[in-house]
Amino acid sequence: MPRVEGRYGLAYTADKPESAARFDDLVGAYLGFGRDIGDRLKAILTDDPEMPLAHVAKGYLFKLFGSAAMSARAAKALADADARFAAVATTDRERLHLEALRAWCADDLDRTTELWERILIDHPKDAFALRLAHFNHFYAGEGRKMRDSVARVLPDWSDADPDIGFVHGMYGFALEEAGDYAAGERYGRMAVERNPKDAWSVHAVAHVMEMQGRHAEGIEWVRGLEPAWSTTNNFRFHLYWHRGLYHLERHEFDEVLKLYDDHVASDIASDMYLDVCNAASMLWRLEMYGVDVGGRWRDLTEVSLRHVDDHELIFVSLHYLMALLKGGEAEAAARMAAQLESFANSAATQGRVSARVGVGTVAAMTALARGDAGTAVDALLPIRYDIWCMGGSHAQRDLFEEMLVSAAVKARPHLARALLAERTASKPASAWSWRQYAAALRAEGRDEAAASADKRAEALLTAV
Repeated sequence: MPRVEGRYGLAYTADKPESAARFDDLVGAYLGFGRDIGDRLKAILTDDPEMPLAHVAKGYLFKLFGSAAMSARAAKALADADARFAAVATTDRERLHLEALRAWCADDLDRTTELWERILIDHPKDAFALRLAHFNHFYAGEGRKMRDSVARVLPDWSDADPDIGFVHGMYGFALEEAGDYAAGERYGRMAVERNPKDAWSVHAVAHVMEMQGRHAEGIEWVRGLEPAWSTTNNFRFHLYWHRGLYHLERHEFDEVLKLYDDHVASDIASDMYLDVCNAASMLWRLEMYGVDVGGRWRDLTEVSLRHVDDHELIFVSLHYLMALLKGGEAEAAARMAAQLESFANSAATQGRVSARVGVGTVAAMTALARGDAGTAVDALLPIRYDIWCMGGSHAQRDLFEEMLVSAAVKARPHLARALLAERTASKPASAWSWRQYAAALRAEGRDEAAASADKRAEALLTAV
């Protein structure tokens, strides 16, 4: 089978000369959250059915769904890829991609990411490997590794490269997650200026604004670019979620519920895990803020019942569990909790995550669902500094910190006062946090300090 050169000089083993360019376009669609990623891959496999890397890509895309059902299909794609690789001579880069898929199918995410990083040492412009490594670093909670992964290849890219904006956006988000907000915003804005449809880069800047408490500015940023990023696939709902977080901080609950109904949960039936994570975390936060969400848990519960046995990503499984607990599916929730506890004994990468933080978080959420705030505090407090390892962003994981402090206000006011002193120092623009702080202070009889905290909350809300 001949070798064909694609974008950036990358070599592909393929029968058709045009397969390289089509594969590069597939990668571009993946970077840009295109709605036609699956169609593009099907077209490549139809016209060039023996192309080895296309079969690996098929397995990758199945694994990106993050579900047991799709992982089974990824295993079939791996078997098909093995057959193609055995039949022809392939490049070292392609073989490393095959081994990365094999490691991913074996639930060894650490080795999977290591193999992508090995590809990038020799092929720094393999944007597929770069974005996949970015994904795995993200779901490992490794902000610094995510940052350094992009930094290592950045000098090899130039402004003339078609995908440079996506690379800048990845770097911007990674810088934000590593705590460098100024540089993160600079790279994110640079990427968006180049391509306003680049949803990941819009999202990078949105994260900076969330972390810095710039809620009004965040609303304008996300809303102002909506005509561009709303053309992307389901990732667009995550940007509506971000806008909802800003409105939530401003206690504009009607606007949050409208965004939830019109966008965040509008395609829940399609069964995409990020949609469920967005929706479940939003509803849980709303209820902590004292908002009646009505019957909105029902649709999430129906989807989550299909994923009781999933453990591809512990972060995702915890959000399915939220919906089961809140939707009244006690038996399914108990079964899922038992599955995650059992999985914690496995050697899989996510099994170790379950052992480290998953089991404790499950215990806390289960306790909160039955109104046992004290048990929730006891479960979450010892693991609070390890929660990062479940992955997701700082903004997403903050929900678990909110669970801890709200439970502590109810069950351990003395502890809550200390935790909220810490939280209001790091999130001084959070009116909810100041109100929780006031409640904890008041429970200790510190009425003057409580009144001062309440004033801080009111000042933030009246300034809206």
